[in-house]
Amino acid sequence: MSEPEPPAAPMPGAAAFHRRRAGAAVDLRRDRGGAWTAWFFGLLIAGIVAALFFGRFARTESVRGYVSATSGLTRLDAQAPGIVAAIDVALGQTVIRGQRLIEIRLREQTAGGVSTVAANRRSLEERQANLRRERARLSAYLDSTRGDRAETEANVAGVVRAFDEQERTLREGQVQQDAMVRRVEAYMKQGYATRESLNGQRRIALDYARQLSELRARRAELRQETSERLRGQRAALTEKSAQVAGIDNELSTVTAQLADLGAQARRDIVAPADGQVAGLFVEPGAAVAADQVVAIVADAGAEPMIVLEVPARAIGLAKVGQEVVLKYDAFPFKAFGIARGTITAISASPLRVPATAVAAAGDAAVDPTSLNRQSTYRVEVRPHARTVRAYGVDEPIRVGSTLTADIVVERRRLIDWVLDPIRAMRGRG
Repeated sequence: MSEPEPPAAPMPGAAAFHRRRAGAAVDLRRDRGGAWTAWFFGLLIAGIVAALFFGRFARTESVRGYVSATSGLTRLDAQAPGIVAAIDVALGQTVIRGQRLIEIRLREQTAGGVSTVAANRRSLEERQANLRRERARLSAYLDSTRGDRAETEANVAGVVRAFDEQERTLREGQVQQDAMVRRVEAYMKQGYATRESLNGQRRIALDYARQLSELRARRAELRQETSERLRGQRAALTEKSAQVAGIDNELSTVTAQLADLGAQARRDIVAPADGQVAGLFVEPGAAVAADQVVAIVADAGAEPMIVLEVPARAIGLAKVGQEVVLKYDAFPFKAFGIARGTITAISASPLRVPATAVAAAGDAAVDPTSLNRQSTYRVEVRPHARTVRAYGVDEPIRVGSTLTADIVVERRRLIDWVLDPIRAMRGRG
């Protein structure tokens, strides 16, 4: 029989292997945690790098604007350069045809440091005052002589009546005296009267005839004098009336000249038709140039359009078709939310240029309050809705109401934003 083989000797390190099995498991778990950590940070770094290269951010600019209209607009221009003296209406106010909106005081020409318009106005006003005093004097004279004709005619009529009464008395006396003469002639034929008595009666009858002739002559003379007096009164009245008419004509001329001087000193901008004030582009005290748009009147029933006055710093990336956020002042966005609109037009030239550039060009009409301002551009926005939902009711957007709009003015990659300081340092180096 063969002897049993001795048990195999244990391999060197086997016991140590068995003793390290627990430790090997611990090492294996530690390596897995490190791998997860490495993966986490690797993905984090990859995400940051991807965000830097592919991520973008947008910067917005808030600008002010107002609600205008898309149709029925009438622009009102300044006919001559001047200063805005007064604005009689507010944005969005309803106006009627012919109503004054803006008063512009024109610049007056001077000669030797004296305003020629003011000098002409003073001269015309003095002439007007003198003419009015002369007219008042003539009118007083005409008023005082207005009853002279009637009074003269009444006096003459009284004298004529006295003459008529006297003539009637003389005629009666003459008739009686003629009868007495015939009676005396009959008595003389009968021998009861003498020739002398008959001649005496005849002299009395002739005296009656003489008095009647004198009375008729005096009456004719009175009528002639009265006629001449009335003719003189009529001539005086006609002359004074003609003088009053001439003064009235001259007063009308002076008044027209004063009105013309007033027109030379100021211009009134009036509403050409009924509507609403859709735009006011000037302020009291502002300088305006000839043909400058100062206001816009729109049809109250037209579609609303948002007009924004965007400064140069916000106009760079603004594009037609870009969406903007609208926040109406009449409907605070914290309570009623925001509205949106789309840019439909951007002006190619600014509404206002920096005053510093204008001053450098030598324009004396620069408004000092506008110094250091940026150029301002007109941007038109079509709102997506004509109404705003407020307390369950769709309220219309009223023409002339003001608002704030948020426009995206910059879109950039994050990596460019991070590298900007380095690029700036390199550019300065």
